Amino acid sequence: MSVPSIRREVLVDADPQTAFEVFTARIAHWWPLAEHSVYGAGSTVAFDGGQIIERGPDGATSLWGTVTRWEPPGALAYSWHPGHAPDRASHVEITFAAVDGQTLVTVEHSGWEVYADPAAARAEYNQGWPMVLDRYREYADDFGEASGDGPDDTWVALMHRPGPAAPASGPLVEDPRFAEHVAFLTRMQEAGYLIAAGPMGDRAGEGMTILRLPGADQLATATRLATEDDASVAGGLLAVTVRWWQPMMQAEPWAGGS
Repeated sequence: MSVPSIRREVLVDADPQTAFEVFTARIAHWWPLAEHSVYGAGSTVAFDGGQIIERGPDGATSLWGTVTRWEPPGALAYSWHPGHAPDRASHVEITFAAVDGQTLVTVEHSGWEVYADPAAARAEYNQGWPMVLDRYREYADDFGEASGDGPDDTWVALMHRPGPAAPASGPLVEDPRFAEHVAFLTRMQEAGYLIAAGPMGDRAGEGMTILRLPGADQLATATRLATEDDASVAGGLLAVTVRWWQPMMQAEPWAGGS
């Protein structure tokens, strides 16, 4: 006997584009990691290169699922197997529909037959999805209100690490392909986007770049630049996670002198 899918709906006070962006690019800001994750509190999660990946405090990673449908701002789908191998994946599909100035977000979770006890697995997720969607709605509502204030710029942190084609040994900066990353940073500097860039002192091969793009809705552009315009990322030498950043305080520019 087949186990029916779970269908949950939540109405968020934001347009579909913002609702989609919050669910994907800002998932680490609202997902209840302490309660629903592999590594627990202190971990983070992101949509990264067509996958959903959790990173623990010690740098360990867990693949939660793989994106199977990406149609912003209307639809999103992915396989789902946090803590399990991909052959034990269920399926999640999410739609975002405009309703009277808000967005109706519908989640459908199916594919319970991969579990040893499909009914028990469905019952567990039926208890978990309400908490997840409540956290999402609260964050999306707050973010929608903040966006309405009209921020001038989009800030992002690009978190770089060794990619799938990185050398097995030796510093990344000595690989000839690293020049492509330097060329990307130079282009960002010439465009006026680059704020700072450099390696992480406590993690070999990892680095961070801060970009500031004019306009409040430039996250998609920043993601495209980081993943496609940077040939070192597109070629696999580096991997990157694009994180939206909201600076709350800024120091006055230093004018020099004693």
